[in-house]
Amino acid sequence: MPGVALKHLDGFRVASVPHHGPYGEIGVAFQRLLLMLRERRLRPDGPMMALYFEEPTHETPQARSEAAVPVLGAFRGDGELRVRDLPPCSVASLIYDGPPSRVSASYTLLDEWVKANGYERSGPVREIYARDLTEVPPGILYAEIQIPVRRKGRRN
Repeated sequence: MPGVALKHLDGFRVASVPHHGPYGEIGVAFQRLLLMLRERRLRPDGPMMALYFEEPTHETPQARSEAAVPVLGAFRGDGELRVRDLPPCSVASLIYDGPPSRVSASYTLLDEWVKANGYERSGPVREIYARDLTEVPPGILYAEIQIPVRRKGRRN
């Protein structure tokens, strides 16, 4: 399928802030994450990302997600700022550049690719923001969408 790539990624550690509720409101969690990083004197070591634990295109009031970013140095999580290790994995990947209202078509394309190629999801869906979120014009989403995958029937 056009634009879909299978990538193999090393594992890495992120600082994250949980978000419960509509995905469109995750910006509040990103603001909290940036504030806590500043307060703890932690520096980002990569792009911001959202982790979606339920289907990103079917929001529910109880939807679980996290605002996250790789950070430099060791740190301990607490009640709100969490430490999450994202393990090495393969991902089905697609670059999306357009209005947030149309991103669901990219998720559908990725899901179709995963099924057609004998894979299944093996972790939370990731939206990796290729640009600083403050630099992107309103109404535009520029992100790499990643679905961690494994061959059907395998445990890892």
